[in-house]
Amino acid sequence: MLNIGVDIDGTIKYTQRAAVQIFNKELKRNVNAEDVRTFHLDEPYGLDKREGRRLWRKLEPQIYSIGLPRENAASVLSRLSDEGHVVYFVTARPGMSHIRDVTESWLKKHDFPFYGDNLYMNAQDKAKVAKKLGIDVFFEDAPDHLDRLLAADILTVVVDAVYNRDYDPNVPRIRDWEEVPQLVTALEKRQK
Repeated sequence: MLNIGVDIDGTIKYTQRAAVQIFNKELKRNVNAEDVRTFHLDEPYGLDKREGRRLWRKLEPQIYSIGLPRENAASVLSRLSDEGHVVYFVTARPGMSHIRDVTESWLKKHDFPFYGDNLYMNAQDKAKVAKKLGIDVFFEDAPDHLDRLLAADILTVVVDAVYNRDYDPNVPRIRDWEEVPQLVTALEKRQK
């Protein structure tokens, strides 16, 4: 059985689409989510990094409370959990109680295998958390987190997004969560 690390935003949830929706409402703009090619929203909205961070912090609870899960993510992770694999949600989202509450509610609402003790918030260094948890494979979308996980020799799979398509093509990549069970089976065979 494997310990599986899973990021939330961009990995199991279309967070950027939700953020664009909320940013458009707040800034009275009409940016199309499909046209956003960067991880951060500063550039598409003409904001400097500081303004972008400030606005994100202000709107964060709204952004995290809405948005849809990526197709098949909940069902695949639930199936893997039912088979005995341990799924850990490891996110850089701040660990403040109101953000944690929104995150837990969203995971439960969308039927992810969340059990109360398998959510790790404020993981700015996901590699460190993954090492501590004994993660066998980690699913991530953000290039900076991918870099740190790979540098720590943690088997990492890129979850495809517009902003990570130029990432190292030698790193395994999924475009749909339905690809994951086969990958997990192959990893289990390698461990034996």
